[in-house]
Amino acid sequence: MSLSGFVVGILVGLTGVGGGAIMTPLLILLFGVQPTHAVGTDLAYATVTKIFGSVSYIRREQVNWPYVRWLVVGSVPTSLFGVMVLLPWLVAQGIDVENLVARVLGVMLLIVGVVSILEHWLFAGQLRDSRLIRNRHVQKRFKEPILVVGGALIGLGVGLTSVGSGSMLMAILLLVSELPILVLIGTDIVHATILLGAAGLAHWSQGHTEWPIVFALLLGSIPGVWVGSRLSQFVPATPLRILLALILAGTGIKLSLG
Repeated sequence: MSLSGFVVGILVGLTGVGGGAIMTPLLILLFGVQPTHAVGTDLAYATVTKIFGSVSYIRREQVNWPYVRWLVVGSVPTSLFGVMVLLPWLVAQGIDVENLVARVLGVMLLIVGVVSILEHWLFAGQLRDSRLIRNRHVQKRFKEPILVVGGALIGLGVGLTSVGSGSMLMAILLLVSELPILVLIGTDIVHATILLGAAGLAHWSQGHTEWPIVFALLLGSIPGVWVGSRLSQFVPATPLRILLALILAGTGIKLSLG
């Protein structure tokens, strides 16, 4: 477990791809952890790692707090609803929740893989700079609703699968905002910390958190992220990021098809 955490930490430090997108399917496919427990465990593990990143961005004042507020308004309620209302209701209906969570995780991984591949081309090019997105009327009237609705969709996905708080949210932020990229990253990380913490507490209340696994993963991932961040100065991140995105997409197809 610690070795896996170390490897995932290196990949996160090298590519910036969220650890949840890698760790959750790893826990399911390699270690045989039940999908709901893999999600709850990953949320607890990810919350701790995100806290350290949040502190550094807050200290540098690279966080847009109004964005965080509107995202939280949408994301936290839907994440709690997914874990504490929707999942128990599905169990009461006799639905195989473990199989369902695995399939939804597969769909989320496929989306994350595609977004990671297309992110630079799609969101930093003509679409982001188009008159439709940069229209003052659109920016004034629809920016906050987009943040709330986008946060709500991501919150539900994160509550069910632990995946999506990074690349999918960053795609939304890149579309609606012209803020400096470091401010967008800081905003993304701070919001993700709040969302993951809320969803993680909800899963813990449902008995889905395996704390020995959390501590084992942290033992490996913290030094792994440090090593990966140092290696990023020498290893070209773009080809590795594309390869990792393709692997995530393939894993997503495997899980979504059962």
